[in-house]
Amino acid sequence: MRFGGSFARKLGAALAVAVLALSLGAPVVARAEDAASLPVSVDGEQLYNPTPAPETNTPAGILVDRDNGQVLFAKDADARRYPASTTKIMTALLVLEHGNLDDVVTVQADDFSALDADSMRSGLQADEQITVRDLLACLLLPSGNDAAYVLARYVGGTWQDFVGMMNAKAAELGCEDTHFANPCGLHNDDHYTTARDLCRIFEEALQNPAFVQIAGSATCELPATNKNPARELESTDFLVDPSSDAYAGGIVTAGKTGYTLEGGKCLVVAAQKDGRHLAAVTLGGANDAGYEEPTSNFYGMRDLLNWGFDAWQDATVVSGGEELGSVPVTLSEDGTQVGAVAAGEVSAFVPAGLTLADLTIETQLPDELTAPVQQGASLGEASISYQGRYLGSVPVQTEASLSWSLKLFVQDWLAVPEHLLLVAAVIVAVILVMCAIVNLVRRAKRRREAADASQGSGMAFDQASGPIAGSGTGSNARSKARPSSGKHFKS
Repeated sequence: MRFGGSFARKLGAALAVAVLALSLGAPVVARAEDAASLPVSVDGEQLYNPTPAPETNTPAGILVDRDNGQVLFAKDADARRYPASTTKIMTALLVLEHGNLDDVVTVQADDFSALDADSMRSGLQADEQITVRDLLACLLLPSGNDAAYVLARYVGGTWQDFVGMMNAKAAELGCEDTHFANPCGLHNDDHYTTARDLCRIFEEALQNPAFVQIAGSATCELPATNKNPARELESTDFLVDPSSDAYAGGIVTAGKTGYTLEGGKCLVVAAQKDGRHLAAVTLGGANDAGYEEPTSNFYGMRDLLNWGFDAWQDATVVSGGEELGSVPVTLSEDGTQVGAVAAGEVSAFVPAGLTLADLTIETQLPDELTAPVQQGASLGEASISYQGRYLGSVPVQTEASLSWSLKLFVQDWLAVPEHLLLVAAVIVAVILVMCAIVNLVRRAKRRREAADASQGSGMAFDQASGPIAGSGTGSNARSKARPSSGKHFKS
């Protein structure tokens, strides 16, 4: 038939349009399961380290970021050790909670009865009248044991009762491995703490501005009393002394030293730099320098603080719009994949200089998307971690729009053998139907032609018998041939 080839082409195009209409009625929906959560470390000592921590020159210590509570460094932090005069942090804390800075206290001779010949003293005299504020300066700067017993009696009635208050406060703060036997830190086998517990006590004391002001001073001008002339007190902390080789450069905001033969060199420090705040404790250092010189634990503490400030940062580790992966896309001439980008941000406390490439990004994206794809369509969620530590999660969405391609759709649809068989079957069926219709039309046409021919045959003559009977012209002929009468006959 003439129309066979062109008809097949027209039929294929019609089928493609029909399938397209059906596909537009069923939009593509991309779904992604929630990302699996990563375990969060709860043990500060397991916190990842960006670079090796410096040597503290002590057997025990801890470094805490005060802004978020992260333990940046811990070395035997839960081992019981003798705290020496860092005990006076607890003494000052209770005095500030229960006393009045402007109260005047009279020193009693019995306040010195528990002191030995080697005790650190601030020069207090029996019957001296001095304010609580100045007694705290005598306690914290030159580390006067004499001031510790005066203040203990002032708050507790007796220093023994005050020690009971110290232990109750330690328990209140969650210090499970701490026990005090005196208010100053003189050695007693039953007088111990840990670096972690001592840091808790220190953090509580740092909440009081008066403690920070006194404990952070390199010197203090003490006014004259009834027993002593005006004098200057100097801190035993070399980190706050600008003339010391161990000077920390002005970052230390408060601190307390300690030393006993059994406890070794002890140091507790708070520091601030670039808006960040750290607290550190080191215990058990060697007494490896002269009385007027900084021992190695001071240098170790300074290095530890600088490491804490320089090696760590609060940062946005994932920003909105950053690509976290990609998803393959079919049936689009705009591209074969679409970027999966963060729809928010993740901020965390991480090593300084951390980049997106350093992170572990766990996503459960769709295996494939079918065009059309809309920009900003949800792709699920990404879980962000670093060295196994969970940092946060962020929604993920498509980066761009990709349009649908009819050409690719038809090619893809026809690539399925079953679809080709279906098309062939439809084409054959349509051809058969069209052939049947054509045959019917031709038969009808022949019938009309035959009918038209039979209606026009009355004007013809039969050659053998003359005019066809019944025709109008034959009747006229017979009329003209009728014979006339005899009288008009002429030979």
